[in-house]
Amino acid sequence: MKILWIDDEIDLLKPFIYLLEQEGYEVKTASSGEDGATLASKEVFDLIFLDEIMPGVDGLEVLRKIKNENSQQLVVMITKSEEEDIMKKAYGGWVDDYITKPFSFNQLLSVLNRTLKRRVIIAEKMNEEYATQFRTHTDPTNYNEWVEYYRTIVSWDLRLLEFGNKSLKEIQEERKREANAGFAKYIETQYTDFIRGKGPVLSQNLFSNYVFPILKDGPLHLIILDSMRLDQYFKISPYLRDFFEINTQFYYSILPTATPYSRNALFAGLLPLEIVEKLPQYWSFESKGQNRFEKELFSEQLKRHNLRLKFSYYKLSSIQEIERNLQRISNDKADICITVINFFDLILHSIPGRGNMKGMLDDERVFLNLLSYWFPISPIFELLKNISKKDCRIVLTTDHGFIRVRRPSIIYGGRSISPNLRYKYGPALRIDKKTAWLLNNPGEISLPSDDPSVRFAIAKEDYYFIYPTKPTEYEKEFKYTFQHGGISMEEMILPFTIMTPR
Repeated sequence: MKILWIDDEIDLLKPFIYLLEQEGYEVKTASSGEDGATLASKEVFDLIFLDEIMPGVDGLEVLRKIKNENSQQLVVMITKSEEEDIMKKAYGGWVDDYITKPFSFNQLLSVLNRTLKRRVIIAEKMNEEYATQFRTHTDPTNYNEWVEYYRTIVSWDLRLLEFGNKSLKEIQEERKREANAGFAKYIETQYTDFIRGKGPVLSQNLFSNYVFPILKDGPLHLIILDSMRLDQYFKISPYLRDFFEINTQFYYSILPTATPYSRNALFAGLLPLEIVEKLPQYWSFESKGQNRFEKELFSEQLKRHNLRLKFSYYKLSSIQEIERNLQRISNDKADICITVINFFDLILHSIPGRGNMKGMLDDERVFLNLLSYWFPISPIFELLKNISKKDCRIVLTTDHGFIRVRRPSIIYGGRSISPNLRYKYGPALRIDKKTAWLLNNPGEISLPSDDPSVRFAIAKEDYYFIYPTKPTEYEKEFKYTFQHGGISMEEMILPFTIMTPR
């Protein structure tokens, strides 16, 4: 059992800590509320002892921070007072138990055992609830049912991230794998109907279906967080609700679920092949600079819809760029202010003292916990709060998600195959069709090519492509990394949120 003890007088508690360690507990300490909250966000603890009164950030504020990031974290408040109003404040902030100073070691053990037993009871109830919810499950049969099923899976992912036993987490992982296998089959059979308008809102229809209709109610900010997944959105939404009324809807990314395709389609209001046919000057078949015409594509979309709107466009790739443009964007007076933020990479590069985190970030749970720590202190959150003060609506969305790849699939073809791990295009491609959707005629799903011999292969589930020349080397390098471009719920089903300032 692992315990965190947060107290500004931690040196005086060393005798208790020593006795706890003799009982078999691992105890970590923090001598300030700030340090304690940081430790709690980075590591998993079975229980936290938290002093109520500390200089700087007090115990109740630390409690709120801890519970906002992990609502299932067990916290015992250590207080000098048994006054009823203090206890109500503590329990209102979700404290699980409390102990009053001065206390004996036996009293400490008593509250510890009592609280941890409650954890066992909660775990048992969670097991029952999980079994009940999925006992009568049937596979979704349409795109709306897949959205709801994915939301349920993500909800359980987050609950089990915070609290859940190993066996239940393993069952959940297997359920996700089976769900993505079913989802891939569904997409492969229905996607051609989707792009013909017989399905969900797709990338190319996002503006016409969701954004343009609400512009009649006044100016708005559109913020696109590149490569944001639904579980990440659910992680940051509690912070947003303090400042906004939130209305969340969903749409599907087109294939491949990669920026050159999904985001160009979003800004153009056209499918990739339509962009090449109607606006060839704004499409590049080169691997670099494929999204450098987003502003121009959006201008063309406005013209097609006969919308005479003033718009501004910002693309921000670093913390420094966001900070430099924060006031400018917040005060922007355009009818629609569009801001594209390189969200995924910012998380990776913005954790203080992160060092080399490649191995650490192979774990999705760690990645989500890092987001909980980083987002509240990020300039992105600061930007959103600033806009809320201007009484201006925000549309928050993303262009595609990502998935942690686990299984390699060898792909064969010529030397001119594209480098992407979740989708490939080139002549004479060959691949196991169990692992990928192979398109001999990419135009069938409105994908362009600069050569009639080009085929597309789009990876399903959690597969990724490796070459036959050095398969072991490629597998070792890329296994368990985060990738996008393929067919999975994580990459395709995306949140679209209208945020109205409170």
